Formats: sequence, C-alpha cells, structure tokens
Amino acid sequence: MQITLKKDDFYIVSGTAEVTVKSGSLESIAVTKKLGDKISIPVGKSVPLLALEDSSVEIQLKNEEQVKKLETSSIPEEWDKFVEKILKERKKDSLYKILILGEVDTGKTFFTTYLANRLLGSVDRVAILDTDTGQSDIGCPGNFGMLVLDKPEIFLTDLKPTHSYYIGAHSLAMHFCQTLTGLVEMMRYAKADADVLITDTTGWVQGDGGRAIKKAKLDILQPDLVILMQRGTELEHLVKHLPANKVIRNKVSRTASSTSQLDRQELRQLVSRRYFKETKVFEIPFDNVYTDRCFFKTGTKIELENTFWAEKLSGWEGTLVVTSGSLLKEDMKNWPKDLGRIRNFISGDETGLMVALLGENQRMLAVARLEKIDFLTNKFRIRSEFKGDLSEIKGIQFGSLKVDEKGNEAGFLEPGKL
Repeated sequence: MQITLKKDDFYIVSGTAEVTVKSGSLESIAVTKKLGDKISIPVGKSVPLLALEDSSVEIQLKNEEQVKKLETSSIPEEWDKFVEKILKERKKDSLYKILILGEVDTGKTFFTTYLANRLLGSVDRVAILDTDTGQSDIGCPGNFGMLVLDKPEIFLTDLKPTHSYYIGAHSLAMHFCQTLTGLVEMMRYAKADADVLITDTTGWVQGDGGRAIKKAKLDILQPDLVILMQRGTELEHLVKHLPANKVIRNKVSRTASSTSQLDRQELRQLVSRRYFKETKVFEIPFDNVYTDRCFFKTGTKIELENTFWAEKLSGWEGTLVVTSGSLLKEDMKNWPKDLGRIRNFISGDETGLMVALLGENQRMLAVARLEKIDFLTNKFRIRSEFKGDLSEIKGIQFGSLKVDEKGNEAGFLEPGKL
C-alpha cells in the first residue's frame, strides 16, 4: 500500500505492519524517519505518522483498515508543555523522577516513550523503567527492565535492557516483596546512570492490592512529578497526599486503543520468544551456585529411602523431599519421626520454570529456562542465551512462570512449592 502525505498530514498505523519511507521525512513518537527508514509495528501496537514535509510511504499490512488518517495530530500540545515543566524544574546534579499512573489501555507506554524522546533533545541520559511485568516493553516478561537512552527510539522492545531485575511472574499480586525490592534496586542503577528517570507502571490501580502497591511505589520513588493518564477521576485516590504542583492530570488520548487478552498474551510471548530464539543448554553443578526464592538447597541434606533428594529445613519449616510421584504411607515407614512438615515435590514439575541467573552482588545476568534438576548427577540443566563464562553464575533465582523451549507460556509453579 502506497500513501502520499502532504506536510502536517497525520496517520495512525496499527500492527502487524511495516512502514518504509520512500520520500520526504516523518515523525513518529518524536523520532524522525527519513528516506529508506523502516518502522516494524507488532500486533497490538499502533504508531502515529506525522509528515514533516511532503512525503510518501509504503506500508505492508493485512488490510487497509489498519491505516487511519486523522484531521489533526492525536498528540496533545500539552505534552510538550510537560517537557518544558520538567526541564525547568530539573536540577542538574540530581536525578529527576517521573511516575506514570493509569489503568489498562490508557497509553502509558506510548506517552512514556514520547516524553523520553522529547527530553533527549535537552537531557543527555533518560532512563525508562518498565515495571509492568505482564506487558513489559523492556526486557523479558516477568522482569523489571530499564533502558538508559542516549537517542530517541520508537519501540523499546527492540532494545536490550541496560539493567534487569527478576520478579518471576506476570502478576505482582503474589510477588509484593520482589516488586518493592526490585524498585529499590533499579532506583540505585538510575541514580548512577541517568539524569531523568521515567517509571511506567501496571494498570492495577484499584482494590486492596492495586492501592497498596501503587502507594508503596510512590513512597519508595518519591517522584518529583506524577502524571495521571486518566479518563475521569479514577486515579485521584492514589495522589491525595501529594502537593498539587507534583501532579499532572493528562486526559487519555482519543486514539488510545484497547488490547485484547489474546493480543496481550501474544505480545508477551513475542518478546519472550526473542529471548529463547538463540539459546543453548548447559549444566551447572549444585555445589557451584546458591539458590534463591525457594526451599531447595537451603537446608541440610539428609538421606531418606524412596526419595531422589531430601533436606531438613530451618526451624519449623519441616523437610523437603523430592520423589518420582506422590508419597504413600509405606514409602515413609522407615523415616525418622522428627522431620516435621513434609514438603513433597514431584521430580519433573520444575521443567520449563523461568529462573534468573545471578552474578556477583546478585546482579541479574540473564533469564533462563530450567530444563531439569538432575538428582542423579546433582546438576541443574539450563537453557539460556547467556554467553558469558559459567563461572560468572553465582546463583539461580526461582520464579513461578513456566515457558516451553521457544518461550511460549506453559503454566505456573506455585511459589514455595520447591
């Protein structure tokens, strides 16, 4: 499909599509594209095209309904005024922190990207922290990802994160501690590496959990500016404690589109599949690493008949036993009586579990898929894109999300099961 644009013409193109500039120049999310430049748009995403001069583009797509011409730009003039406010308030010797809040499908990621790109004209280093583990644009789903940008970008998913922190699941509901610890960790990186930090968040803003986690983020970040992406007053309960000059209310763009659950899942898996596209399988001996966020390998190993592995845990936690199937009374008839609670894990249930490989100071090196815990050889069998020396891996951090060999979602393992 070929389109000729006059100066200031404005279009919205939805994925899956690819746009190629054939003549002239365009702006998309504050990024200039010229002759020969391409924009690949994934499913569930849309991009604006503003003609900076008379131009033409070629668009590869499934149907023409994916392209819409608007009378005027869908990007409000107020957005550039926000940039002016930030630049005016920012102190050169300290990190300026911005927090974006909004429900699902309010355009938070689009706005975050636009804001970062506009700021890069006046600020050397802008960090974007993506804390939406279920719909992450930076890094693999189930992680916090941070990008420290030195030039404008359209799609953050195309870039390798500057820093990552492993949460272990799409949902934050059962991972509050990891979420808040990760936020503190990423703040430390941002203070060292960036001049401005923009934090994008999940759409979970209501209910006990939503209120609690957003209030905690506000208290930890202590943002200089909070931007509400709202249709009415649905976020006001989160910012009642803040001074008026620290809050900007930004109406949701009329072009903000809803994304179906299937498209959301496909977007997650698209990113995940990239991480597992060029992986290799390797083994790590039990004795070479510590384990984190699990019971396994945190107690004192003992010998129990009819088990692959057994260890006495701390205090009242009982005993972890790994078996080939569910335990029967006859399997335990010769066991000691002081084992306490028996935590029975079935060997093989760990297959597909996503884990994080940790280096010195618990710094995340890579995400990985747990192929198998081999209790005969006492080794972890791991699939990962990690390309460093295996001696760099000091720990394995367990999550709850499972994926297949290609990175597609494949269920969950209940936290604390292993």
